[in-house]
Amino acid sequence: MSDIAQFIGMLESGPEASDEFASYAKLLMEKYTSPETLFAARAAADAYIELKRSRERTAYLEVLLKDAESRSCENVYAARSVMIRQEKLAALGQLASGIAHELNNPIGFVAGNFEALKSYSISVWSYIEALEKAAGKEKAAGLRAKYKIDNILQDTKDIFTESADGFKRVTGIVNNLLAFARIDGGSFKTGSLNSSVQTTAAIVSGQAKFVAVIELILGDVPDFEFNAGEINQVLLNLILNSVQALKGQKRETAGRVTVRTWTEDGMAVCSVEDDGPGISAENMLRVFDPFFTTKPVGEGTGLGLNISYDIVAHRHKGAFDVESEPGRTLFTFRLPLGREV
Repeated sequence: MSDIAQFIGMLESGPEASDEFASYAKLLMEKYTSPETLFAARAAADAYIELKRSRERTAYLEVLLKDAESRSCENVYAARSVMIRQEKLAALGQLASGIAHELNNPIGFVAGNFEALKSYSISVWSYIEALEKAAGKEKAAGLRAKYKIDNILQDTKDIFTESADGFKRVTGIVNNLLAFARIDGGSFKTGSLNSSVQTTAAIVSGQAKFVAVIELILGDVPDFEFNAGEINQVLLNLILNSVQALKGQKRETAGRVTVRTWTEDGMAVCSVEDDGPGISAENMLRVFDPFFTTKPVGEGTGLGLNISYDIVAHRHKGAFDVESEPGRTLFTFRLPLGREV
């Protein structure tokens, strides 16, 4: 087990209260992290602290929502909007430690390559200085062999190539996270549903590793007006629910999550299908109910699908359907290409 994986395991056993956990995480970093893993360890600790704070805020907001029946419709909607943001933050917190681990690998070899470049540059400059003092080609050739200049020049080219690839991977991970997490302030803007699917699938890929293969079958869907931040949240809830259902089966081989997009009758359509355990008949009637969850205590608020339904059906004037049987679950949502909100 790697140092950072062991560190994350120790974080998971920490106290629930965010203030106590912050002190606990700080103590762990001082005792058990090395300089090479400090960046990833700090990112993971910050993610867990934010997740615990989000759970505390969510618990508080759950109490507010239960008392909201006596409030005006305007106040209820305001509380619900806050809950949407809190649920999104909690989901990001769960993913952040995995993303930090994914970042650690490319950053590690980039840092190692540039350390090698530093060492090589010293040898190159020593060679040049020696050449200035050398007389004759024969001695210069001897110095070239002594300092292994030919090997260094070839290795330098390879190192720059590897480093460029590493920076590209890091930039891609960060950009996908930022694209998913952007806050649109409730605005509807012209955008691409396929881009939202690709961004969200990339974000979930760290959680799906060794559990599920995420397959994207994207049709020719034109750009249209929708709230990208909210639809990203819907996609995250659906894909992550499928991955977690497959993970709960503890299968020997990876399952499959298939995300499709197409257009139909003036609607942009997206479906998320998995080959997991399915949803029981009694639970099918409650999947969109607030606070309903089959997950263990502390692993789900029961608000993900309820919020997703609200975003699609009420905010976007669309439709949401679910089908399930043993070995197959299919969620489908439809958004109007010509919006009237």
